Amino acid sequence: MNHQKSSTLDVAIIGGGPAGVSACLELAKAQSGKVALFESGPELGGIPRTCHVFFGMRDMKRIYSGPAYAKKLDRLARETSTDIHLNATVMQIVPGSHGVPHRIQVGSREGFTTYDARTVLLATGCYESPRDTRLLPGPRPAGIFTTGTLQELVRNCGSKPGKRAIIVGSEIVALSCVLTLRHAGTAIAGLVEEDDELQTNPLLARSMGGMLGIPLYTGTSVNAIVGTKRVEGVQLLDRRTQKIQDVACDTIILTGKFRAYSPLIDNTAIGYDPATYGPAIDMNLMTTVPGIFAAGNMLRGAEMHDLCALEGRRAAKGIVAYLKDQGAKTGRRISIAAEDPVRYVVPQRIIPEEAKSYRSSLFHPGPSIQLSHTVKKGVLEAWSGSQVIWRKPFTKFIGNTRIPLPLDEFNWQKADRDTGVVLKVVAS
Repeated sequence: MNHQKSSTLDVAIIGGGPAGVSACLELAKAQSGKVALFESGPELGGIPRTCHVFFGMRDMKRIYSGPAYAKKLDRLARETSTDIHLNATVMQIVPGSHGVPHRIQVGSREGFTTYDARTVLLATGCYESPRDTRLLPGPRPAGIFTTGTLQELVRNCGSKPGKRAIIVGSEIVALSCVLTLRHAGTAIAGLVEEDDELQTNPLLARSMGGMLGIPLYTGTSVNAIVGTKRVEGVQLLDRRTQKIQDVACDTIILTGKFRAYSPLIDNTAIGYDPATYGPAIDMNLMTTVPGIFAAGNMLRGAEMHDLCALEGRRAAKGIVAYLKDQGAKTGRRISIAAEDPVRYVVPQRIIPEEAKSYRSSLFHPGPSIQLSHTVKKGVLEAWSGSQVIWRKPFTKFIGNTRIPLPLDEFNWQKADRDTGVVLKVVAS
């Protein structure tokens, strides 16, 4: 293949989903110089291309279907001066230092191209944990899919995954999976959740399950997969009673347990957060390498598309500020981490003096946490050394769901900048 050298970019955006495209639109408004967007797939729009309804509420102020929302993003992006590269996979990032541009290597049908970029935005999204990482016992027959593969199969290929499916996991994406299976004409044998509580709004999930006649198995795990060439069924283990139940099905859909898709930061100077599997960022969404930013689901695993879009806009504003003054620091950052069952906290580096301007809510992205499982009646506390600098009692936190974190309520005067802050859940 050919290899050619490109001119320097002001901004290189990696990923053409809601976060990447929205950043592109924000940068166009600010006239931020030469911007290029690299998408490994054949279209812009990301996961919404294969999904259903209820897209665009928070970023576009109206409701679209998934495909219509993706097409809207594509049209808006093409109305800008952004240089859009489809079927272009970024193979490597070589971070620069001390004013040296960051180098990215891109593979496409035309060959390999190297770009030098003053700033880079990572927006490569996330993926659901496959069977291997879930340690599901049994043989490896055909008929086992993640939700992403299911949606591609049904929406883009027009194929039916099977006659009768079992859904593993109860995060919000499982409800999207229900809609996709019904659209394909596949019966649903049940929804299985290891935790005693559903990992999404329980009223919504139980209402959908009741209306559609879908059995909900909580506190239950897959004990074995039955079948050799094709799935024939599953053995379900009730973790409370140790009772085993056989359920006939020819399809298994693995949902949730999202992980950041972040191989580009491997073996680089970009700081890695082992809790999220993605890069550690500050309040402007900049990584530990000046000039390299990150936004969207590569920061934490799955989040709602429109919040990712708004996060892409915030990252773009951070890029604009960086390009103007090369990221002049306004204060010393404090690290913030989490202890189990708090699965992660984002961002991981805080400037206390700016905490009041960075709030998170139902309608705005910002500081947030997730718990690894649902917890009832506890207290969420922020510790710095031996000092509690914030605490909040709660009745119930749903696992694997975004929980806004009010950093502006922390007593930052008590925080030890060297020790940092740790979030803990304690019994009430």
